[in-house]
Amino acid sequence: MADARSPRTFAALVLTTLLLSGCSATTAHGHARPTTAPETTAAPETTADDDITDAADSTVPLAGWKLTLPVDSAGRPSGTAVELDPAKVSPPWLTRAADGALTFWAPVAGARTPNSEHARTELVSTHDFAFGTGPTHTLAATLRVTQAPAQTDDVCVGQIHGGGPIRSVAFEMLHWRAGAIVSVVKQALQGSGSQTDTVLTGVPLGARFSYTVTDQGNGDILVTATYNGKTHRITQHTTAAFHATDQRFQAGDYQQAVTSTSSTDGGRVTFSSLATS
Repeated sequence: MADARSPRTFAALVLTTLLLSGCSATTAHGHARPTTAPETTAAPETTADDDITDAADSTVPLAGWKLTLPVDSAGRPSGTAVELDPAKVSPPWLTRAADGALTFWAPVAGARTPNSEHARTELVSTHDFAFGTGPTHTLAATLRVTQAPAQTDDVCVGQIHGGGPIRSVAFEMLHWRAGAIVSVVKQALQGSGSQTDTVLTGVPLGARFSYTVTDQGNGDILVTATYNGKTHRITQHTTAAFHATDQRFQAGDYQQAVTSTSSTDGGRVTFSSLATS
Protein backbone atom coordinates (compact mmCIF):
# COMPACT_ATOMS: atom_id res chain seq x y z
CA MET A 1 0.00 0.00 0.00
CA ALA A 2 1.37 3.47 -0.83
CA ASP A 3 2.48 5.72 2.03
CA ALA A 4 -0.31 8.24 2.66
CA ARG A 5 1.88 10.72 4.47
CA SER A 6 2.41 14.12 2.78
CA PRO A 7 5.83 15.08 1.40
CA ARG A 8 6.11 17.75 4.12
CA THR A 9 5.47 15.16 6.88
CA PHE A 10 7.86 12.63 5.33
CA ALA A 11 10.63 15.25 5.03
CA ALA A 12 10.18 16.18 8.69
CA LEU A 13 10.49 12.54 9.71
CA VAL A 14 13.67 12.13 7.67
CA LEU A 15 15.23 15.29 9.17
CA THR A 16 14.33 14.16 12.70
CA THR A 17 15.94 10.75 12.08
CA LEU A 18 19.14 12.36 10.81
CA LEU A 19 19.38 14.69 13.81
CA LEU A 20 18.85 11.85 16.27
CA SER A 21 21.51 9.71 14.57
CA GLY A 22 24.17 12.41 14.99
CA CYS A 23 24.68 13.21 11.29
CA SER A 24 26.59 16.39 10.46
CA ALA A 25 24.77 19.33 8.91
CA THR A 26 26.51 18.67 5.63
CA THR A 27 25.26 15.08 5.57
CA ALA A 28 21.74 16.16 6.39
CA HIS A 29 21.73 18.43 3.36
CA GLY A 30 22.28 15.79 0.77
CA HIS A 31 25.46 13.71 1.19
CA ALA A 32 24.52 10.06 1.54
CA ARG A 33 26.08 8.13 4.40
CA PRO A 34 27.20 4.54 3.76
CA THR A 35 24.75 1.76 4.49
CA THR A 36 25.29 0.00 7.81
CA ALA A 37 26.24 -3.63 7.27
CA PRO A 38 24.07 -6.29 8.87
CA GLU A 39 25.52 -8.20 11.79
CA THR A 40 27.37 -11.32 10.72
CA THR A 41 26.39 -14.60 12.35
CA ALA A 42 29.19 -15.57 14.73
CA ALA A 43 30.86 -18.94 14.68
CA PRO A 44 30.36 -21.21 17.71
CA GLU A 45 31.97 -20.00 20.91
CA THR A 46 35.16 -21.59 22.12
CA THR A 47 35.06 -24.80 24.13
CA ALA A 48 34.31 -25.09 27.83
CA ASP A 49 37.94 -24.97 28.93
CA ASP A 50 38.42 -21.56 27.33
CA ASP A 51 39.70 -19.19 30.02
CA ILE A 52 38.46 -16.07 28.21
CA THR A 53 35.04 -14.98 29.46
CA ASP A 54 32.21 -14.17 27.08
CA ALA A 55 31.13 -10.85 28.59
CA ALA A 56 33.16 -7.67 28.61
CA ASP A 57 35.49 -7.42 31.61
CA SER A 58 34.11 -3.92 32.15
CA THR A 59 33.24 -0.94 30.00
CA VAL A 60 36.05 -0.71 27.44
CA PRO A 61 37.44 2.79 28.03
CA LEU A 62 37.88 5.42 25.33
CA ALA A 63 39.91 7.83 27.47
CA GLY A 64 43.41 8.26 26.09
CA TRP A 65 42.44 7.40 22.51
CA LYS A 66 41.64 9.18 19.26
CA LEU A 67 39.40 7.50 16.67
CA THR A 68 39.92 7.20 12.91
CA LEU A 69 36.66 6.72 10.97
CA PRO A 70 36.04 5.41 7.42
CA VAL A 71 34.32 8.65 6.39
CA ASP A 72 35.49 12.17 5.61
CA SER A 73 34.63 15.28 7.62
CA ALA A 74 31.27 15.53 5.82
CA GLY A 75 30.35 11.92 6.60
CA ARG A 76 31.03 10.61 3.08
CA PRO A 77 32.74 7.21 2.50
CA SER A 78 35.46 8.70 0.32
CA GLY A 79 38.41 11.06 0.45
CA THR A 80 40.48 11.55 3.61
CA ALA A 81 39.40 9.76 6.78
CA VAL A 82 38.37 11.99 9.67
CA GLU A 83 39.92 11.61 13.14
CA LEU A 84 37.96 12.30 16.32
CA ASP A 85 39.97 13.63 19.26
CA PRO A 86 38.96 12.51 21.81
CA ALA A 87 37.47 9.22 20.66
CA LYS A 88 33.75 8.71 21.15
CA VAL A 89 31.10 6.15 20.26
CA SER A 90 30.13 6.91 16.66
CA PRO A 91 27.40 4.66 15.18
CA PRO A 92 27.48 2.77 12.91
CA TRP A 93 31.28 2.72 12.91
CA LEU A 94 31.84 2.34 16.64
CA THR A 95 29.05 1.15 18.92
CA ARG A 96 28.90 0.09 22.56
CA ALA A 97 26.91 -2.88 23.86
CA ALA A 98 25.05 -2.96 27.17
CA ASP A 99 27.93 -4.91 28.75
CA GLY A 100 30.47 -2.23 27.76
CA ALA A 101 32.03 -4.02 24.78
CA LEU A 102 32.93 -1.98 21.68
CA THR A 103 32.11 -3.10 18.13
CA PHE A 104 34.09 -1.61 15.24
CA TRP A 105 32.71 -1.66 11.69
CA ALA A 106 34.87 -0.65 8.70
CA PRO A 107 33.56 -1.08 5.15
CA VAL A 108 36.05 -1.73 2.36
CA ALA A 109 34.54 1.17 0.42
CA GLY A 110 35.40 3.89 2.91
CA ALA A 111 37.56 6.97 3.38
CA ARG A 112 41.24 6.34 4.05
CA THR A 113 44.16 7.97 5.79
CA PRO A 114 46.69 9.67 3.46
CA ASN A 115 49.25 6.84 3.54
CA SER A 116 46.95 3.81 3.40
CA GLU A 117 44.95 1.88 0.80
CA HIS A 118 42.58 0.46 3.43
CA ALA A 119 39.61 2.00 5.23
CA ARG A 120 39.52 1.55 8.98
CA THR A 121 37.70 2.24 12.22
CA GLU A 122 40.60 2.30 14.65
CA LEU A 123 41.62 3.74 18.00
CA VAL A 124 44.92 5.64 18.12
CA SER A 125 46.64 6.12 21.47
CA THR A 126 47.34 9.70 22.49
CA HIS A 127 50.42 8.56 24.44
CA ASP A 128 53.63 7.96 22.47
CA PHE A 129 56.73 6.18 23.76
CA ALA A 130 60.34 5.71 22.69
CA PHE A 131 60.63 2.13 21.43
CA GLY A 132 63.26 -0.19 22.89
CA THR A 133 64.68 2.25 25.40
CA GLY A 134 63.93 0.77 28.81
CA PRO A 135 60.50 0.26 30.42
CA THR A 136 58.17 -2.21 28.74
CA HIS A 137 55.02 -1.03 26.97
CA THR A 138 52.09 -3.40 26.36
CA LEU A 139 48.88 -3.42 24.34
CA ALA A 140 46.42 -6.08 25.57
CA ALA A 141 42.98 -7.00 24.23
CA THR A 142 40.25 -9.62 24.19
CA LEU A 143 38.14 -9.64 21.04
CA ARG A 144 36.20 -11.42 18.31
CA VAL A 145 36.52 -10.88 14.57
CA THR A 146 32.97 -11.48 13.37
CA GLN A 147 33.33 -10.33 9.76
CA ALA A 148 36.32 -10.11 7.42
CA PRO A 149 36.53 -8.57 3.93
CA ALA A 150 35.84 -10.99 1.08
CA GLN A 151 38.89 -9.95 -0.93
CA THR A 152 41.53 -10.77 1.71
CA ASP A 153 39.92 -12.43 4.77
CA ASP A 154 42.28 -10.22 6.78
CA VAL A 155 41.81 -7.64 9.54
CA CYS A 156 44.59 -5.90 11.46
CA VAL A 157 43.42 -5.75 15.10
CA GLY A 158 46.42 -4.13 16.81
CA GLN A 159 49.55 -2.14 15.97
CA ILE A 160 52.71 -0.53 17.19
CA HIS A 161 52.68 2.46 14.88
CA GLY A 162 55.14 5.24 14.25
CA GLY A 163 54.46 8.67 15.70
CA GLY A 164 56.06 12.07 15.32
CA PRO A 165 58.40 12.20 12.31
CA ILE A 166 57.60 8.58 11.29
CA ARG A 167 53.83 8.74 11.82
CA SER A 168 53.24 7.20 8.37
CA VAL A 169 55.14 4.00 9.27
CA ALA A 170 53.25 0.95 10.58
CA PHE A 171 56.01 -0.74 12.61
CA GLU A 172 54.27 -3.88 13.91
CA MET A 173 50.85 -5.10 12.77
CA LEU A 174 48.88 -7.95 14.37
CA HIS A 175 46.41 -9.60 11.99
CA TRP A 176 43.54 -12.03 12.19
CA ARG A 177 44.14 -13.61 8.79
CA ALA A 178 41.82 -16.44 7.70
CA GLY A 179 41.85 -17.90 11.22
CA ALA A 180 45.54 -17.33 11.95
CA ILE A 181 46.99 -14.71 14.29
CA VAL A 182 49.94 -13.22 12.40
CA SER A 183 52.45 -10.54 13.43
CA VAL A 184 54.25 -8.49 10.76
CA VAL A 185 57.24 -6.30 11.76
CA LYS A 186 58.90 -3.85 9.38
CA GLN A 187 62.66 -4.18 8.97
CA ALA A 188 63.39 -0.70 7.59
CA LEU A 189 61.92 2.77 7.93
CA GLN A 190 61.41 2.89 4.16
CA GLY A 191 60.41 0.15 1.75
CA SER A 192 58.31 -2.96 2.19
CA GLY A 193 60.79 -5.32 3.84
CA SER A 194 59.23 -7.08 6.82
CA GLN A 195 59.33 -10.16 9.05
CA THR A 196 56.12 -12.20 9.25
CA ASP A 197 55.47 -14.76 12.00
CA THR A 198 52.37 -16.82 12.79
CA VAL A 199 51.55 -16.78 16.50
CA LEU A 200 48.79 -19.41 16.33
CA THR A 201 46.24 -20.90 13.94
CA GLY A 202 42.72 -22.28 14.11
CA VAL A 203 40.84 -19.23 15.44
CA PRO A 204 37.53 -19.30 13.53
CA LEU A 205 35.52 -16.27 12.58
CA GLY A 206 33.45 -15.23 15.59
CA ALA A 207 35.64 -16.96 18.18
CA ARG A 208 36.90 -15.03 21.18
CA PHE A 209 40.66 -14.75 21.68
CA SER A 210 43.11 -12.44 23.40
CA TYR A 211 46.48 -10.96 22.56
CA THR A 212 49.30 -8.90 23.98
CA VAL A 213 51.94 -6.95 22.07
CA THR A 214 54.88 -5.80 24.21
CA ASP A 215 57.84 -3.55 23.56
CA GLN A 216 60.37 -5.40 25.72
CA GLY A 217 62.52 -2.32 26.12
CA ASN A 218 65.54 -3.98 24.50
CA GLY A 219 64.61 -3.90 20.82
CA ASP A 220 62.49 -7.07 20.92
CA ILE A 221 58.71 -7.38 20.54
CA LEU A 222 56.91 -10.12 22.49
CA VAL A 223 53.56 -11.19 21.02
CA THR A 224 51.18 -13.58 22.77
CA ALA A 225 47.82 -14.96 21.65
CA THR A 226 45.41 -17.04 23.73
CA TYR A 227 42.60 -19.18 22.34
CA ASN A 228 40.76 -22.21 23.68
CA GLY A 229 42.71 -22.15 26.93
CA LYS A 230 46.15 -22.21 25.33
CA THR A 231 48.63 -19.33 25.03
CA HIS A 232 51.21 -19.13 22.24
CA ARG A 233 54.04 -16.59 22.19
CA ILE A 234 56.75 -15.42 19.84
CA THR A 235 59.62 -12.95 20.16
CA GLN A 236 60.43 -10.79 17.15
CA HIS A 237 63.75 -9.00 16.87
CA THR A 238 63.81 -5.54 15.35
CA THR A 239 66.45 -3.58 13.50
CA ALA A 240 68.41 -0.70 15.02
CA ALA A 241 66.62 1.73 12.69
CA PHE A 242 63.56 1.57 14.96
CA HIS A 243 65.31 1.79 18.32
CA ALA A 244 64.40 4.97 20.24
CA THR A 245 61.86 5.97 17.58
CA ASP A 246 58.55 7.56 18.53
CA GLN A 247 55.79 4.90 18.62
CA ARG A 248 52.20 4.52 19.79
CA PHE A 249 49.61 1.75 20.04
CA GLN A 250 46.58 1.45 17.76
CA ALA A 251 43.73 -1.08 17.98
CA GLY A 252 40.43 -1.75 16.29
CA ASP A 253 39.27 -2.75 12.82
CA TYR A 254 41.84 -2.01 10.13
CA GLN A 255 40.41 -4.22 7.38
CA GLN A 256 42.92 -5.15 4.69
CA ALA A 257 40.89 -5.16 1.46
CA VAL A 258 41.29 -2.44 -1.17
CA THR A 259 38.20 -2.62 -3.36
CA SER A 260 34.65 -3.93 -3.14
CA THR A 261 31.37 -3.30 -4.94
CA SER A 262 29.31 -3.99 -1.81
CA SER A 263 28.61 -1.48 0.95
CA THR A 264 28.22 -4.40 3.38
CA ASP A 265 31.67 -5.88 2.68
CA GLY A 266 34.29 -5.09 5.29
CA GLY A 267 35.57 -5.93 8.74
CA ARG A 268 33.67 -6.12 12.01
CA VAL A 269 35.43 -6.64 15.35
CA THR A 270 34.12 -6.63 18.94
CA PHE A 271 36.53 -5.82 21.79
CA SER A 272 35.47 -6.94 25.28
CA SER A 273 38.68 -5.61 26.86
CA LEU A 274 41.40 -3.21 25.75
CA ALA A 275 44.24 -1.72 27.77
CA THR A 276 47.72 -0.26 27.48
CA SER A 277 50.43 -0.22 30.12
